[in-house]
Amino acid sequence: MRILVLLFFLTGINWLGADDAMRMAAQRAIPLIEKSAAIYTEQRDCFSCHHQALTVMTLSRAKLAGLPVRDDAISEQSKFTLEYFSDRKDRLPKGEGVPGGSYSAGYALAGLTAAKEPANETSKALVQYLLKKQNKDGSWRIGTHRPPLEDSHFTATALGIKGTPKGTHTQRASNWLKQAKAKSTEDHTFKVLGLHWAKADQKKTDAAKALLKLQRSDGGWAQLPDMKSDAYATGQALTALKESGLLKAGSPQYKRGVAWLLKNQKADGSWQVKTRSKPIQKYFESGFPHGKDQFISISATCWAVMALVAK
Repeated sequence: MRILVLLFFLTGINWLGADDAMRMAAQRAIPLIEKSAAIYTEQRDCFSCHHQALTVMTLSRAKLAGLPVRDDAISEQSKFTLEYFSDRKDRLPKGEGVPGGSYSAGYALAGLTAAKEPANETSKALVQYLLKKQNKDGSWRIGTHRPPLEDSHFTATALGIKGTPKGTHTQRASNWLKQAKAKSTEDHTFKVLGLHWAKADQKKTDAAKALLKLQRSDGGWAQLPDMKSDAYATGQALTALKESGLLKAGSPQYKRGVAWLLKNQKADGSWQVKTRSKPIQKYFESGFPHGKDQFISISATCWAVMALVAK
């Protein structure tokens, strides 16, 4: 079956409908994402971008695409997020109370938005936190460095744009993104997304073209120039390029990227990516495959699914 799917993308022969192939791959991954997100909230009491925000963003997109998603899978993660930050809502407007800083607050709001949570005291406090933490140059900054997921000022800045109402601070953040030089694929991806969310059309197109140029001959993207293609970089690049409008589903570059994802999906439905981040908490099994690589691998799997169901 996998050979037939790949032949479609590589040759254009309609052995199996493109939408069917992508939906099948995405659907295989969804139960793993749901399971691991649920186990995380049972064993940990801290909000995470990899098990709350990215999982909710992914499951919400999958549900909109018509794929079966458990009814409580999204709501339970949103509830967990709100409960975690609710205990801190008096500190948030002062720019305090968020381990992980602006990056975590931005991802929390992105997850809540994806879940269509109505505005409430806690989410409003998170917005106030971001407005308080924006730098004079317009950027939001990463506090800790755990590559690739938590290692980019571009990510923090783009999520700050997405999480706050449009205003003069949006233009300042957009100006920072326009002039800042992207180095990693994470930088390039969130430069595209941030400018897209800020509606900076021409610069968004330039940034998207720069990201597209990073596609490898094998169809994938790598986190850094000296690394091999992986699902984290490939999934997020395809997602950003589709969302920004530069890539269409029928384009050769998109087909090659999708073919790379389909070829490299594991039999259990996951995508594995090797960690290059130093652990900051005691190891535990979250119910996702790949042992010490589980956190970056669930993140990669989320980005891959988002790329496959993106419209």
